[in-house]
Amino acid sequence: MVSAYLPVFVMVVFAFVMAVGLFLASWFLGKVKGSKTELMPYECGLDPMDAPFKRVSVRYYVVALLFLLFDVETLFLFPVAAVFRERTAMGWGFFVYGEMLVFLAILLVGYVYALKKGALRWE
Repeated sequence: MVSAYLPVFVMVVFAFVMAVGLFLASWFLGKVKGSKTELMPYECGLDPMDAPFKRVSVRYYVVALLFLLFDVETLFLFPVAAVFRERTAMGWGFFVYGEMLVFLAILLVGYVYALKKGALRWE
């Protein structure tokens, strides 16, 4: 029984040794300090016109998060569409159609909520 776990133990030890070894190698080999010019952001060969790190408006993150949310939710519609014909032949067509309508209603409620909160308003 113990011999069955030996390959797993060897793999865990190997992964740990490899991670520590690579970390130490980067620590010792990567101690190169760049000059001030090398650390400046590159702007097409010109001197930087502004600070290298600007604050980004939170609206960009909200729009990106909403996009990801609704994009992933629409991905869940593809499996329903893939099995719709098969389920209709089995007599489950109304159930699958109703399930899809409930899902779209929840998606619509989320969209209306985002509109009411002003998440998509750009001012």
